[in-house]
Amino acid sequence: MARDGAQPQPSEAAGTRTGVAPADFISELRRRRVFRVLLTYGIASFAILQVIEPVMHGLHLPEWLLSACVVALGLGFPVALGLAWAFDLTSAGVERTPARAGEAGSRALLLVGGMGLLAAAPGLAWYFVWRNGSAEARLGVALAGGAAVLATAALLLRARKAQAPAATATAPSIAVLPFLDLSPAQDQGHFCDGIADEILTALSTVPGLRVAGRSSSFQFKGRQVDDRQVGRELGVATLLDGAVRKAGNRVRVSARLVGSSDGYQLWSEIFDRSLEDIFAIQEEIARAVVRSLRPRLLPAGEGRLTRAGTHNTQAYEMYLRGRQFLMSLSENGYRFARQMFKGAIEIDPDFAQAYAGIADTDHFILSWHLDAAHAEALRKEALEASAEAVRLDSGLAEAHVARGNVLSYESRSGEAEAAFRRALELNPSLPHAHYFYARHLFGSGRLAEAAREFEKTISLEPDDYATAALLVSIHKGRGDLEAAAAAGRRGLAAVERRLRLNPDDVRALYMGGGMEVRFGSRARGLDYLARAVETSPDDFATLYNVACAYADVGEVDRALEALDRAVGTGRGNRQWFENDADLDPLRSTPRFQEILSRLKS
Repeated sequence: MARDGAQPQPSEAAGTRTGVAPADFISELRRRRVFRVLLTYGIASFAILQVIEPVMHGLHLPEWLLSACVVALGLGFPVALGLAWAFDLTSAGVERTPARAGEAGSRALLLVGGMGLLAAAPGLAWYFVWRNGSAEARLGVALAGGAAVLATAALLLRARKAQAPAATATAPSIAVLPFLDLSPAQDQGHFCDGIADEILTALSTVPGLRVAGRSSSFQFKGRQVDDRQVGRELGVATLLDGAVRKAGNRVRVSARLVGSSDGYQLWSEIFDRSLEDIFAIQEEIARAVVRSLRPRLLPAGEGRLTRAGTHNTQAYEMYLRGRQFLMSLSENGYRFARQMFKGAIEIDPDFAQAYAGIADTDHFILSWHLDAAHAEALRKEALEASAEAVRLDSGLAEAHVARGNVLSYESRSGEAEAAFRRALELNPSLPHAHYFYARHLFGSGRLAEAAREFEKTISLEPDDYATAALLVSIHKGRGDLEAAAAAGRRGLAAVERRLRLNPDDVRALYMGGGMEVRFGSRARGLDYLARAVETSPDDFATLYNVACAYADVGEVDRALEALDRAVGTGRGNRQWFENDADLDPLRSTPRFQEILSRLKS
C-alpha cells in the first residue's frame, strides 16, 4: 500500500447532488466523449446508407432490407450514446468511465438515452411517414420535428446560461484561497497561509456549507486565474480571498467574498488592527461569510467559528510555523515542527492546538522510527500531549484525532476508535479525521471499513492523490479490482493536475508512478518511478512506494532492492508491511523475510 506518513489538511465538505444540473451535464458529455461518439455514429450511419442502397439494388435485394437498416441505425443511436456515457476505450481496453463524486448516474444515463431517441425520432419519422405518407401525416411529422428541435435548443440554451457549477445547485459552497503576502519583507507566507487555513477549518464546521479542500484551493497560490475559472475547477459558488500586510505590531488584513459565476463582490472589508487582534479578525471574516450565505445554510447553528486556542500572537506565530514544518513531510521538518510547538507551549501553556501538534509530530516520528534512541521518551510525551490537548479543549476535533493516532500506535484499539469517532462527531467534514481513522482501521485488518473512510476522505479532498493510492491497495487486498481501478483513475487525474503545476513533486511522482503502471501507461509509470528515486534516493517513503509499484507489475528483483534500501534508512513499520497487499508477490522470497525480520512491530 502506498504510504508516506502524510497528513492531509482540512478541506472540502461533501455535498450531495439530487439531480443533474445542465451546465454540469454538458461538461460530463464532453468528459465522457459522448459528442465525439454522436458525430462518429452520424457519419458512419450516413456512409452505410450511401453504400447499402446501390448494393441492394444491384443484387436485387428486397426493399424491406433498406428499411430494416434505417430502423437498426435509428434504434442503435441512443444505445451508442448510452455505451459512450458508461464506458471508455483506453490503452488497457474497454473500461467503465468513473463517475464524479455525488453524480446522479442513472438519471443522467436516462437523459442521454432520451437525447438519443429525440435525435433519432425525426429521421425515422421522415423515412417512414414523410416519403410515403399523406399530407396530414407529413404535417404531423413537421410539427413533431419542430418540437424536438425547440426542446433540444432549449436544453442547450439553459445549459449555456447556467454559469454556476452543478455542485452549487443543492448547497452553498466556498473555496478559501491563500491570502497574499503584502508585507515589506515578503517573509510572512506562513502567517498568510495560516490565517486562510484557520478560516477554512472554521467554515468547515458550519452545517450545510460545502468547503473546498486546502490542497485544492491552495493550488492557485501565486497564480493569476480568473474567478470564474477557479469556481469551475473547484465546483464552488463563492470564493474568499484576501491579503495580509504585517509590519511591527500592526497588521492589515483585507478580505472579499465573490460569486464565482459572475465575479460580483458579495462582501469585503479591510481590518487595520494591532497584531493581538488577528484572532478576532479571523472570526469576523468567518462570521461575515456565514451572514452572506445564511439564507441557504441549514438552521443548525454557525459551527465552531472561534478557532484560536491562544491570544498570544508570538505563540500563535510559532504554532503556524510548526504546522508549516509538519506539512513538509520530511524528517527535518518533523524535528523543526516539534521545536516550534514546544516553543508555543512555553509561551502559552494552555494552547491546546500546540499540544495536538506535538502529539501529531511525535506520532509520525515514532511510526517511522526516525529517532529510535528517544522512542520511549517520545511515546510518553505523545500520550501526555494528546491527553492535555483534549483536556484543554474537548471540542477541538484535531485534538481527538491526535489522541486517536497515539492510542492506535499504543495498540489501545478501543480507546483509539472512540477518539476518532468523537473527532468525527465534532467535525464530520474534517478530512484528516476520516483519513487517520481509516489508517487505524487498516492497521486493525478491517479493510472494508477502512475503504469506506478513505472514500469519505477523497469525497472531501478530491485532489488528495495519496489517499486514492491507499484506496487502490485496499480494494486490491479485498479482491475488488473494479473499485481499485476506479480509485486509481481518480488518483491519476489528481496526480496529473499536481504535476502540471509542480513537475518535480517527488511525492506525486512516486504515487503517480504506482498508479500509472497499474491503470495507465506502464512506460510513463516506470519513468515517474525512476525520476522519484533519482530525486530522493535515500527517502524511505519514496523507496517504499517504488517497491510497491515494482512488486505489483512483477519486477520482483527491483522491488526487493528498493525495499531493502528503504528499510536500510532505519524506518518502517512491520504491521504495515504484513498487511500491505502490494507486497504479496514478494512474501515467498527469502530476501523479503530477511527484510521483514529487521523491522520492529
